[in-house]
Amino acid sequence: MMRKIFSIVTAIVLLVLCAGGLQGCKPHGEPLGKGRAAVYLYLCGSSLETKSGAATQNLSEILSAKLPENTDVVIETGGAKKWRGHGIAADALTRYAVQDGTLKVLQHLPNASMGSGETFSEFIGFCLENYPAEKTALIFWDHGGGSTGEICFDENFGMSSLNLEEIGSALKARNARFDLMGFDACLMATAETAALAANYADYLLASEEIEPAGGWDYTAFLEAFSAQKGTEEIGKTVCDSYMAKCVRAGKGSGVTLSLFDLSNYAEFAAAFDAFSAGLLSAVDGDGMENFHIVNATQQTSKFGANGYEEGNSNLIDLYGFAKALAGFDERAEELLLGIEKLVSYNVNGTGRSGCGGVSLYFPLKYDKAELERYLAFCLSENYKKYFEKIYSDIPEETIAFSDRGSAEGGVFQISLTEESRKYIKSVEFTLLQPEGEGNERTTKCMGVDNDAEADWETLIFWSNFRGTWPSLGNAYLYYNVLEDSEHHIIFSAPVLVNGERSNLRFMFVWDEGAFNGGRYEIIGLWDGLDQNDLAEKEIRPLKEGDRITVLTRASETAQADGEFELIEGETVTIGADGGEIKELPLSGSEFEYMFLVTDIFGNRFYSNKAVLRMKYSFEELFDHPLPDGVSAADVLEILP
Repeated sequence: MMRKIFSIVTAIVLLVLCAGGLQGCKPHGEPLGKGRAAVYLYLCGSSLETKSGAATQNLSEILSAKLPENTDVVIETGGAKKWRGHGIAADALTRYAVQDGTLKVLQHLPNASMGSGETFSEFIGFCLENYPAEKTALIFWDHGGGSTGEICFDENFGMSSLNLEEIGSALKARNARFDLMGFDACLMATAETAALAANYADYLLASEEIEPAGGWDYTAFLEAFSAQKGTEEIGKTVCDSYMAKCVRAGKGSGVTLSLFDLSNYAEFAAAFDAFSAGLLSAVDGDGMENFHIVNATQQTSKFGANGYEEGNSNLIDLYGFAKALAGFDERAEELLLGIEKLVSYNVNGTGRSGCGGVSLYFPLKYDKAELERYLAFCLSENYKKYFEKIYSDIPEETIAFSDRGSAEGGVFQISLTEESRKYIKSVEFTLLQPEGEGNERTTKCMGVDNDAEADWETLIFWSNFRGTWPSLGNAYLYYNVLEDSEHHIIFSAPVLVNGERSNLRFMFVWDEGAFNGGRYEIIGLWDGLDQNDLAEKEIRPLKEGDRITVLTRASETAQADGEFELIEGETVTIGADGGEIKELPLSGSEFEYMFLVTDIFGNRFYSNKAVLRMKYSFEELFDHPLPDGVSAADVLEILP
């Protein structure tokens, strides 16, 4: 029930409430909330609760916490079609206070969208009026969509959601300010989120990457949250306990969580705008070339979906981006310093080594409507002008071959024109395996990889075909490259897991002591984007007994990878070791090899095909793998 004091009985009610200990009510003229701490949790259950009870699990952690003295926890629930515990209704909004390890109902309200700015504003108003505190935290819980996405997707109202502008408007109207603002959601540690939070909080907690569905460790968080502790100390506790929780669950490889000191945001923003001026000058031919900018995006970590099979979230690690450009423009060095001050603490799993803690929107896969939506609230005028310059006039021809395919010393190679340089996003290859004869002839695509040699000065590229292919057990994987950084290469392979569609993510970790410079590790299974283009939170390990069916692409023609139909291939049953990725010699004597060039707008360009004849048998390659630079096949002919 809302606590309202009516003028007729003001004096009496004040005396009674103060004596009874109403949150924040202090005698002798002390400010309301002095000495108290409060956490306001906006808990939109969404599909995460309906499918797996993820919100219920976090509520159980909350109720098991031993709250510090004078600490309040206020929660609003809604947004899910089904709640799986604690007696929470799916057809209403409910406000709770945590008291003695239980959820005490404060208000039952008519159902309304938690993706509405009005609903959120009313919750904030209720919290600030009834549970004022000296130290406060506002936490959003649900799916997150990154820079151009939103948060708090309400299943009961057509997945309506809050965008950053709506959040800011609500907080401004309530004159709200918090010690900590947190997003227990995927992909929200963006420069754009920091721009919002800097107006309303001292610190920000969020993840660059998708979060496992288990989310934060709320027991550790709440037991650390008190008016007597510094906010940075509390934030570090959340980061460390979250990482420990993910590691215990076998989900620590791709985990990130960042703590932003927003007192340094203005310095960061100025450095980013200056850095963006360098990007803009590159487009005009002054300073850095745009080629180096695009190449830098390929060298840094990417978050969420990223690839031909998974879709694209278009988020890159800003620290890695600036680091890759530091040799071309001194403004990148200043940005690195700005990021280090802004991100006061962050944790990264082994698959996210080197991430700097803050991500940035960059259209790795160009989508006109999405880019226009982003530019409407872009935090830097120079960054906005950079994209407007790049995408305002898209030429009819971006990539041109000066050599579409030739054999030099038995190695297949291509070259591109110098005019192509400013539009090149990536140069990869696809390996095809023809099967059958005549009307029964089909072609199977083995996948797309970037393990080729390159001379970027001359734009000449040549094959590094060693006659092996990454495999799960004895099943060759059809896969695409998600990212290639100085620490690792991450791949994604479409699979069926016990009959259900998913993606197997794995990585090649650079290791000078290993053969051919590295080793493979399995990251886990990720279901990609759902029907609402929301990133699924769970990256789950392979379990003993899982039946993994490799999906591959095949066609009666072999002109372009995009024309191939996704079909089922071999099935592998996972053993007690959790599965292993290894390079297995290719089975077969003849293959077709094509280079694939992707431009910055997402268009694909194919070279001619080289017909390869294997020089070694499966057994020979199995017993004596070839080092990099030694070809396993001869080029028989080159086909258009």
